[in-house]
Amino acid sequence: MTEDDRRLMTEISAQADIAYQSRPKRTNSMALAKALGTDFPHRKIEEIHRKIGIVWRLRGLLCCDQ
Repeated sequence: MTEDDRRLMTEISAQADIAYQSRPKRTNSMALAKALGTDFPHRKIEEIHRKIGIVWRLRGLLCCDQ
């Protein structure tokens, strides 16, 4: 795992923490992926979206676009 991978996963994890704490019924993970894509422009939005889905599922959160 590269430093960039660690940074991306740290940011996704932080966003999942925020989502968990606020416990929304659903999260628009595609909108979040697009927002994170501005910080990680060399990553495909689809890749970020997939990683968000993995982290959200592991934490028992729901995404409205999965």
